[in-house]
Amino acid sequence: METLLSNFSTVFQAVAQIGIVILFSGWLVRRGIIPTNGIKLISDAAINVFIPCLIFSNIIEKLQPSEFTTWWLLPLSSVLFIGTGWAIARLLFLRAGTERRELIPLSFLQNAGFLILPIAQMILPEKFDQFALYCFLFILANNPLLWLIGKHYLRKRESNEAFQWKKLFSPPLYANIIALALVFTGLRNFVPDTIVETATFLGDGAIPLATFALGATLGTLKLEFKRHFKHGCLVIFQKLFLMPATVLVAMSFIPWLHSNPILLLLFILQGASAPATSLILQSKSYSDNSERVGTIIVMCYIVCIFSIPAWVAIAQAIYE
Repeated sequence: METLLSNFSTVFQAVAQIGIVILFSGWLVRRGIIPTNGIKLISDAAINVFIPCLIFSNIIEKLQPSEFTTWWLLPLSSVLFIGTGWAIARLLFLRAGTERRELIPLSFLQNAGFLILPIAQMILPEKFDQFALYCFLFILANNPLLWLIGKHYLRKRESNEAFQWKKLFSPPLYANIIALALVFTGLRNFVPDTIVETATFLGDGAIPLATFALGATLGTLKLEFKRHFKHGCLVIFQKLFLMPATVLVAMSFIPWLHSNPILLLLFILQGASAPATSLILQSKSYSDNSERVGTIIVMCYIVCIFSIPAWVAIAQAIYE
């Protein structure tokens, strides 16, 4: 019990610090200190410049395929995560009526990077580069599926907008693909050190900027907790409790995973993470009720301050 409480306390402090940054940036937005158009600028800088630089420099410098021959299991595991969550959600919201189209993606499409990375950076500062590498390989499959499935569920039924493949591709995904191509072709040895060092320099600012952007985005939302409380509780039940519990059980059948605490942390954080904030952007563009989506996502972020430390502590107590 003492170990469990100690692990919980360590992770809770990290999540609480991130929560303070999110609350502060959200407060700045609500007070009008940061204008609405400034939020887009911050988010675009994080997504289009800083995060891709972090991904590129991390993969170029850290990925050694000869030593990590099973790297491909990480993007595959992301597909399994999403497939399992999708199946559970379809059953859980079978009788939710028309709202199920918005509730289903919220209940299994997680924030795989913006929330996970800063938590790991605070918990494992000396091993963060390795964790980040694993996380970026996981995201390789997660990001395209997030936009594909999210848009499928969140767009209005009468919408006849043609599907655009380019929506699945983003600067982080391009950075992932380019870096992997350079690694596996051996061309990374010819990439000038200046380019890698510049990408590393910009990438060092990615995590705090992305965390600030996350809070600023949440700060723009109109919240109606009472109106959406019931459906929010169902989403919280699956996303923050059922999903991590499923991951915890699944890990018991993979003995070799128990000897790698970094991968163990990655999987339990991915399972316990709150919904992806990009669903907010998708709902504003395609949904009939972005207010519901935003309110439920904020509810999940409030609860995950306590649920994430609890699941990490339980996983570490069982498997480490």
